[in-house]
Amino acid sequence: MGNPDHDRRDAVSCNTRVLDEVNRRGSWFHARKTRPIWVKIVENDQTVQTLEGEVRIAAGDLLCRGVGGELWPQKPAAVAKKSSPTDHVDAEGWRKHVPQPDAEGVMAAQVDHPFAVMTSWGRLAGKAGDFVVKNFRDRDTEFPDDVWIVDQGLFQETYQAATDGPFRRGGLGQGRLGK
Repeated sequence: MGNPDHDRRDAVSCNTRVLDEVNRRGSWFHARKTRPIWVKIVENDQTVQTLEGEVRIAAGDLLCRGVGGELWPQKPAAVAKKSSPTDHVDAEGWRKHVPQPDAEGVMAAQVDHPFAVMTSWGRLAGKAGDFVVKNFRDRDTEFPDDVWIVDQGLFQETYQAATDGPFRRGGLGQGRLGK
């Protein structure tokens, strides 16, 4: 078992590099999810291969599947804040959830070079052009605890820049980070 203090320092250091760059450039913009996801309750602790790396998921948490078949873990409360379950359940037990129209959304910034972030479920690696994302409620927090990565193509397919509020930054493609 790892040293929690050492693990926390590594996560802060890893996240600080990319977040410092994003914050200095003022490249955050407000976006909302527009496409449905599919959700399944995890019955046993396990690891899952996401687009950004292998992550841990605990029994009772939710495994989410996006429109491209990509997988990621989420806490039930987080999914409930962002989406509503439908009656549609596929043959493998995945329940369709649709975005809540009044959900706050996220703050996102596109990064033009490979980068990594540490999350509570593991290390995620982003490619040039991917997005670093944080919860909208953390919009005024420069270095939030909860950040993640969304693949560039998936972000552009499943999110839309918000047209309301003070954090509108001119839409997708604005706020890109160079090296």
